[in-house]
Amino acid sequence: MAGSAAPHTIARPVLAFVSYETAYSPCGGISAVLARLPNRVAAAASMPTVVITPFHHRLPKTATLDVSWVGQCGVNFDGRLVVVHIHRHSGPAPHYFLRPEDPAFFAGMRHPYDVDGATLQRDSLFFGAAVWRALATIAPGARWTLLLQDWETATVALACAGQTSRPRMFLTLHNSYDCVAPHSRLRDAGFAPHACPGETVLQRALGVCEWPVFTVSDQFARDLVEDPFQSQVLAPHLAPLLASRLVGVDNGPFTDLAVPLPLLEQAAAGSPEALLAWKREKLRGFLTALDGLKPGDDRPLWGDLAQFRRDESPLFVMAGRDDCRQKGYDVAARAAELCLQDDVAARFVFFPIPGDEGLPGLEFLKQLAGRFPQQVLVFPFRFAEGFLNALQGATCGIMPSLYEPFGMANEFYLNGTIGIGRATGGILQQIVPVAQSRSYNPAVASRAARVHPAGLAETGFLFRERDGLHSEVDDWRGLNSTEYLTPGAPFDRVHDRLRFALYGSMVDELAGALRDAVDLASSPTSYAALLTAGIRHIQSTLSWDRAAQGYLRYV
Repeated sequence: MAGSAAPHTIARPVLAFVSYETAYSPCGGISAVLARLPNRVAAAASMPTVVITPFHHRLPKTATLDVSWVGQCGVNFDGRLVVVHIHRHSGPAPHYFLRPEDPAFFAGMRHPYDVDGATLQRDSLFFGAAVWRALATIAPGARWTLLLQDWETATVALACAGQTSRPRMFLTLHNSYDCVAPHSRLRDAGFAPHACPGETVLQRALGVCEWPVFTVSDQFARDLVEDPFQSQVLAPHLAPLLASRLVGVDNGPFTDLAVPLPLLEQAAAGSPEALLAWKREKLRGFLTALDGLKPGDDRPLWGDLAQFRRDESPLFVMAGRDDCRQKGYDVAARAAELCLQDDVAARFVFFPIPGDEGLPGLEFLKQLAGRFPQQVLVFPFRFAEGFLNALQGATCGIMPSLYEPFGMANEFYLNGTIGIGRATGGILQQIVPVAQSRSYNPAVASRAARVHPAGLAETGFLFRERDGLHSEVDDWRGLNSTEYLTPGAPFDRVHDRLRFALYGSMVDELAGALRDAVDLASSPTSYAALLTAGIRHIQSTLSWDRAAQGYLRYV
């Protein structure tokens, strides 16, 4: 599919990943998947495989990309004709970027979704219409199969609804986010809403797309229809429609093995000294990076570098973009506070990427670092020179997610660190819990038994709030409502959520898991055994080639 090739030279059929974000316009997990999966599918498929995505012209990675012009198409949208230019970036799975002449579209500054809700709805609907029109220019006469990623690109199905000839389309859900799609809005945009009934984008798309609907882990497929937070709070309108259609296709790992293989072989043979020495070296690298750090307005360190302990106490790391309804930074902060006020010997390092609430939304972490300057540091910026060494030198990485489609526990293990995670979604699959631990309660045990065969080597710690709380669903609604964002209310996520029994139980169980990990750290041989087992588990269960075959089995 050379960019300058004549249209009739393009082979058929063609498979396309349609995504609102990619490695060239990253925000979250979808971009990480799109950086890996299309290439593996291209290698395994018997058809050309491409990626179709918006040209987010304000994002540097997109704006500076080497692309060639392929052609253009006209898109009738909101009562006017918008010209869209199609650009191609070469690779094993070539990327086709749709760039409207009107710069009001796809104008997010920090990431693709960095616009208000009405604008994101408009841009997503426009993208759906543009993809439908662009297919004939990208590959005239091709028999298209489209893999639509989340609601922002499920709009392609709405644009195709009612057409006499349309591509085969499959939906992949990386989360349960959705968007209202009123009949009048679709009609004004030039769609045929009567051909795709429903109240939201996903409801309408499900009636047009093929079976099955994919998700990015087997457990998240269950959670979408069984977990109260998903099925009764976040997406009750989807659960009945998805129950018989979901297929979980586990992602592959999001990083390569960083630990030298000989060290793992020695540890597996009963000699963990070299592996533990490697981790101590990485920790020293992190501390050296601290010595060179110069905080400023663009690097607002929270904590005290001079007071932060540089001893042998266990180090816990948490990282990723803050999302008050998903990530769980507040759960980790409160659990760390409970441990530290009881004089548990531990240190905590947080690497949050500020989300929609910005730095003010992370004030609870700033307060934690102020209260415990010897044990807590917070880096609410990209501390590239220190993060990897911190992760590789840490005792454990923490994932206290309120929900988790796939998760980064695999990245903990492949970087030489044991995982602690809430028993949900992909985390549940990636960590085999230690049964003889405080955190292994009946809620964890029952879920782990569904996922992990009996006798599987233990690899880390899972925690979960108690089952059977009478206020469970109401508490989830309360957590999701984020009342602390109400004007005039105290802007304190932790303080607001402590009134919910479910939240308190979640915090208590994580605090227990942290104590479990502190106990484990006192036995280097046991720690190394769990780590090596965890690495083996990730390597044996997660594979991008296997993921590619999982999709190709249906498409």
